[in-house]
Amino acid sequence: MSSTVKDLKTYVSMNNTTEFCLDTNVLYWYTYPRYMESSKKGTKEQAQSYYDFVDRLVENGNPLLTTRYNITELINIVEKHEYDIFCAMHPEVQYTRKDFRRIPEERKKLKRILKTTLSNVNSICETADFNFTEKILDNCVNTLDEHRCDVFDFAILSYYKENKHLNIITDDNDFASVDGINLYTANAASLSS
Repeated sequence: MSSTVKDLKTYVSMNNTTEFCLDTNVLYWYTYPRYMESSKKGTKEQAQSYYDFVDRLVENGNPLLTTRYNITELINIVEKHEYDIFCAMHPEVQYTRKDFRRIPEERKKLKRILKTTLSNVNSICETADFNFTEKILDNCVNTLDEHRCDVFDFAILSYYKENKHLNIITDDNDFASVDGINLYTANAASLSS
């Protein structure tokens, strides 16, 4: 069974009971309040398509799902973005991320931003929690020539497929290499494959 790839810029969900799963990049664009700060112009335009699509789903009451692994990745990406913003505002000082973590005021600010981001996630999504097993790792390695996913995306997609959560929203072109899912994307490479 191959994947179905749909253009989320033109797709309209007619059934508000259809469940959609949000990948980390979509969570980032929809739930992190400062994603626009210091983002490149192309990224802002790219993110807007996903934001609009998810916003329609939320408005229509479609069930949304993500995983603990996506949220873990989201927290890491938000911290990196906050670090990048800090460095841009203080170009005279060379801080590493470890140095940044030692600044109490920045830690407090990051905590507030992460709490807001997580609150946003929890207000729109159910969060799946599953075990990352040796079987998943073995399957990822044994099928590595059949997909382009990193181990976390492979684990998440394995869980989704096993539990029939098949409608995935992502900008990650690697997902297009996975059979048996319905991929909703604005990624031109995914749409042309």
